[in-house]
Amino acid sequence: MTLASIRSRIFQLHWTTWFMLAVVVMVAAVRIHLLDVSLERDEGEYAYMGQLILQGVPPYDIAYNMKFPGTYLGYAVFMALFGETPAGIHLGVTFMTTATALMLFWLGKRILDRVMGSIAAAAYALMAASPCMLGLSGHATHFCAFFATAGLCLLWRSRQNEKLLELGLAGVMFGLAVLMKQHAVFIAAWAGIAFAVEKIFFFDPTKGRRLMPVITLAAGMFLPLILTGLWLWEAGVFGRFWFWAVTYAQQYVAILPWKYVPIVFRENFWEAISLCRPVWFLAAVGLVVMWFDERLASVKGWVLGFFVASAATTCPGFYFRGHYFLSMLPAVALLGGVAASSAAHLWKRRAGNSLVTETPIIAAVLLLTLTIMINRVFWFTLTPALETRTMFTSNPYLEAEKVAAYIRERLDPGKPIAVVGSEPEIPFLAHRFSATGYIYTFAMMEPQPFASHMQKEMIHQIETSAPEYIVYANSDLSWLQRGNSDLSIFRWWTSYQTNYTLVGVADVISPMETHYAWDADAAAYGHLHSTGLEVYHRKAGSPAPTSPHP
Repeated sequence: MTLASIRSRIFQLHWTTWFMLAVVVMVAAVRIHLLDVSLERDEGEYAYMGQLILQGVPPYDIAYNMKFPGTYLGYAVFMALFGETPAGIHLGVTFMTTATALMLFWLGKRILDRVMGSIAAAAYALMAASPCMLGLSGHATHFCAFFATAGLCLLWRSRQNEKLLELGLAGVMFGLAVLMKQHAVFIAAWAGIAFAVEKIFFFDPTKGRRLMPVITLAAGMFLPLILTGLWLWEAGVFGRFWFWAVTYAQQYVAILPWKYVPIVFRENFWEAISLCRPVWFLAAVGLVVMWFDERLASVKGWVLGFFVASAATTCPGFYFRGHYFLSMLPAVALLGGVAASSAAHLWKRRAGNSLVTETPIIAAVLLLTLTIMINRVFWFTLTPALETRTMFTSNPYLEAEKVAAYIRERLDPGKPIAVVGSEPEIPFLAHRFSATGYIYTFAMMEPQPFASHMQKEMIHQIETSAPEYIVYANSDLSWLQRGNSDLSIFRWWTSYQTNYTLVGVADVISPMETHYAWDADAAAYGHLHSTGLEVYHRKAGSPAPTSPHP
């Protein structure tokens, strides 16, 4: 291909493609500008687990949680490539979300045309970076969206060319989506069932075998899960993984009483889409006009099925937290693309005027532009520190960075620290092992049968390790205490802290004001006046560790 022909093809691109490229580049620039936004606690969990993996420590060995280990591995890859810092992690997320947007462009172009692909890619890029779904953070649902979209692209290709290798890779992508977060099982199950129904009940004998493609897709889906199970079994942590990811997880998703589900959904859903409502409106239009576009006759079931399956990923436990909706965004974005392309097609069929034909596309672009305007303060005005405060209010994430730096400067590498509370970003940022595997304390406050045992085990681990430094998180958001919570761990801490001296205070007076005091000044300052973090150092003569820590 000559330079002249390349230049000619570039200038022949539809204007919506240029708009899409501008949006994707703009969002990537925003993410790069905000690389230093503080890690929130979910990111801290993934980062600490990924850090352990890079040090040769398998998941669930000395740190526990109920998620599948895929996102831990993803974070390990990001940190190996870009560094064990918040900026390195967020740079990896930038590449991943940009790739997801570009895959949606390819997919939309194959389903209908460049208009659908361009609008879908731009819509995804904007929504996935919106603070209302914590899109600037590196959540497991970002990984789900990436691998589910990759799986759908490969599945779309394999439906056309019947190549078993691509079909197997599609299955692997869906399996990896589940490995990132269990919720993605709904998308994988939908893809498998839809493909099997198409092959078995609408079988065309001129296009190859009937069962082999179905078996190949299913095998690909299970392969990542099987290999991960073998890895955890070989590492000796499969039993603990099963307890946290299956046994306890079943208790966790059954906690919320059914009567609260509509209330929780209404409040959390409207909050989750608050800064992206124009795009969701566009997707709603797509749900309607798709039934009138004859070009979608053979595929609208796939588009609708992907949307329903993606919506189901937000439902386990019925918590409907904002970042849960990130896994829905590829399907929502595709529907936005359908709205623009199908509406333009229907108008053209009726009016035949090129200007009128472009009107629905222009309307879609204006809605996306409106979304940029709604988010402009978060994206273009705030510094990373102010972004952290604005998004996370009184959560002690900025304070965690200073506390971690204080400990890192004073504690020898290899010596553990303990965090009494749910702030796993602290051991990650301090580059020190946690003295307890309980990097979250939420489960201990829940009305579930393992709560008291978890508290006792955490207490035993801390007392056995007797770390030089303990950080106490005096924050409601770090505990989520309930009216029927077991408060034994607080009584223990009141007694046990007498073995330690208060050497650091990060007192969050308001979302925009924190008072810090260190060493002798901390003793003079006293305990927190509001919410925040307290740092304690073990007194001379206090009980020493009774067993080594990795």
